[in-house]
Amino acid sequence: MKAYLKKWWLFILILAMPVNSMAQEYKIWQFTPEQLPKIDGNAADWEAVPDSFVISIDRMKEDEGRYTSAKKSTLDVRVKVAWCAGINRLYFLYEAYDNYWRFSENSLNTDIFEVVVDGNCSGGPFIDRFFPGKKTDVWQSWFNFHGCHAQNYHIFTPPHKEDWCMLWGPQVWLKEKPYADYAYKYHFKEGKPGKLTLEFYITPFDHADAAGPQKSKPTILQENKYVGLCWAVIDYDADPQNKDGFWNLSSEHTMYGNADYLLKMRLMPLIKNKKP
Repeated sequence: MKAYLKKWWLFILILAMPVNSMAQEYKIWQFTPEQLPKIDGNAADWEAVPDSFVISIDRMKEDEGRYTSAKKSTLDVRVKVAWCAGINRLYFLYEAYDNYWRFSENSLNTDIFEVVVDGNCSGGPFIDRFFPGKKTDVWQSWFNFHGCHAQNYHIFTPPHKEDWCMLWGPQVWLKEKPYADYAYKYHFKEGKPGKLTLEFYITPFDHADAAGPQKSKPTILQENKYVGLCWAVIDYDADPQNKDGFWNLSSEHTMYGNADYLLKMRLMPLIKNKKP
């Protein structure tokens, strides 16, 4: 009887688990060196990546209470992530439709694709306001803690003139070549609807030092290992004081500063056939 009740309660607990905890594995496609996409804003290089690797807005939630489900006539998003053995970079294809693009103002109150990466899944807080333990000097927590073991990129969509993102932290060298590169493709104007394609790569670091790459330690990406990764889409329309949505891939809003709330994504082996 006790064994029966134990099995019954286990069954109930499984049914009560959140959908996200039972979701399919998040996967990062592996390119060969010959297949690596050119960073030119052309999505054709990504056609070999199966739809099963696409992470769409259907997997995200608007966590500030504006929408209970995706409204694709307002915002629609598709993301593919890839890697290549021997190259410590993560490649992204970001495709988005928005009914109102806001980007001409040089501020954070514009449309943003926010990407957070923890290359070795070390976890824990990584921004100054979440500094653990005793309070420390504000500049010490900024230069010696913020963005060191996980990194946050606020990527402008589209770019603000010649600036493509805000690297949230003192390691501004991370958003420049050879550690990052980017290209956009779009034809809309401010305040108009349309589709944007953004192609870029970033380089995750186990320790990213404010002093520069010479004092930093890049993440060594290896097949079947996991990286902590997550993103949010911050959508603004005409009113710069009020978002139209904060669409989060994580179940926790504060993933932007705490790597415990990132998703673990697997660096997949090579797959020979184009489609599953």
